[in-house]
Amino acid sequence: MAIILVAFVITASAFAYMVLNVGFLTAEKAQSVISSGMSEASSALILDSDVIGSFTNNTGSQSDVCLTKAVFYVRLGQGDSPISLGDSKVVITYTNPRCHASVYDSNGTIATVTGVTGDGDEVIEQGERFKVSIDFTELDKASVEPAQDSQSEVYAHPYEEIRIEVKPSGAAVLTVERTLPQIAHSVQAF
Repeated sequence: MAIILVAFVITASAFAYMVLNVGFLTAEKAQSVISSGMSEASSALILDSDVIGSFTNNTGSQSDVCLTKAVFYVRLGQGDSPISLGDSKVVITYTNPRCHASVYDSNGTIATVTGVTGDGDEVIEQGERFKVSIDFTELDKASVEPAQDSQSEVYAHPYEEIRIEVKPSGAAVLTVERTLPQIAHSVQAF
């Protein structure tokens, strides 16, 4: 009987050791996930202006008006860590009701990200401001998902919602969602 009791105690202690070890590994993994989440949350871009749009066909019907260019400015949130905005460190996507496209991922023809104030490098730091400029005329109707039959369908039109996402590596995503208003001028904030 004592031998059976000793066997149960040894088995129970081995099982308890295994459970504690798994618990410690799980706690360590949770800590690393929390740490990386806090790091990402402490690096956030914020919009520092309205979105300025350039439009074509603004004298005809609103359904013929096309958003051909968008410009906006970004800066770091208060107390956030610096973020690299180099072309290998950030992806910018554009979505309208008909299609979606990546407009900046090592491609400087559709979108450009340039420093306006700061020390001239590609890292945005406290007190610096960067300009994001997207030229939708550089998007090809076959390069968007899904491919479009006409170039006009690549552009956003009045009363439609657009989404532009700036996705820096290791930082929070900046999402700019806007519904285009009625357009009366060739350059208009929205």
